[in-house]
Amino acid sequence: MSNASTVAPEILPAWLTDAARRLRGITGFVTVHPNGGDPRTHAFSRYEHVTRVTSLALSLSEDRGLSRDETLLLSWLHDINRWPFAHNAERGNFEHADHIERFIAGRLPGPAVEQAVGVARKEVSRLDQTGRTVLLADIATGFFEDTLFTITGLNLSPSELPSDALELLRLPVGDFFFLEELEHLYTLLNLDKDVPRYTRDFNSLVFRSTRKFLADHGFLDTDPLENARFWEIQSALRADYMEQKIFPLNNEKVCHGGALRQALVNVVVSRLGVQADTFLTRWTEADVVSYVLREGLASEETVAALAPTLDYVERFEPGRRFM
Repeated sequence: MSNASTVAPEILPAWLTDAARRLRGITGFVTVHPNGGDPRTHAFSRYEHVTRVTSLALSLSEDRGLSRDETLLLSWLHDINRWPFAHNAERGNFEHADHIERFIAGRLPGPAVEQAVGVARKEVSRLDQTGRTVLLADIATGFFEDTLFTITGLNLSPSELPSDALELLRLPVGDFFFLEELEHLYTLLNLDKDVPRYTRDFNSLVFRSTRKFLADHGFLDTDPLENARFWEIQSALRADYMEQKIFPLNNEKVCHGGALRQALVNVVVSRLGVQADTFLTRWTEADVVSYVLREGLASEETVAALAPTLDYVERFEPGRRFM
């Protein structure tokens, strides 16, 4: 199996193609605010996350003999209605899984809407095999992109990450050639600032690593979502690893999530009132920044201070850096 497809959203329905393009300006791992700022932030967009999920889902659906068109559709739908700043804005304000049915109502047949809602809510019992494949791809891709972004994007040494989690992920951080690939990615993004090449090579590594993880754990030939061991791994990686080691660094120290909610998101939600969902599922992060400046809801100095600090480890915790 080759590294899976670069998905062209133009083959999707026109409304979904437009909505997919908006995801280039929406937080995936790191905020892409402010527009025109550090170009490296675009490597972390929600659009690229969905591209990686779609790539893996199409590969798995081919293994299972499932419909490519249905897999493609559900993959692009699963995160289509995220707010600008995603988790750093939505927390306590909005649940995209509960809103997705309204977002796509009237645009797709009922069964497709049902599956899209099931994937977004991670409700396995309501999913058919295609929906389960997309959900599996979303969960598994998240394990790897967050870890590999933390090393190659945020410059945190693999030695700072728990060895038991890296073993669960089957990431060979002691292997010379694997470390060389990580160094190559770090150089592309942080020294060369070559976002397109970094994204291409990063996506390839995520795809290969995720396939290896699924194969090594025996999840390629079964339905992992019916396997208690899969959910044990998912729970351990989420609660004991990502929430303890990755999210505090990324969400707060790099992305200033708490300050961003207080200074930007809360004032925008308060001003928009009942229309907040309508606007914030159409706007990008640049649109929010333009709005708060135009309406005098925040100063340019405040907005500038909320730009992500991608070099946080290098500047403030250099003893933990990778390169």
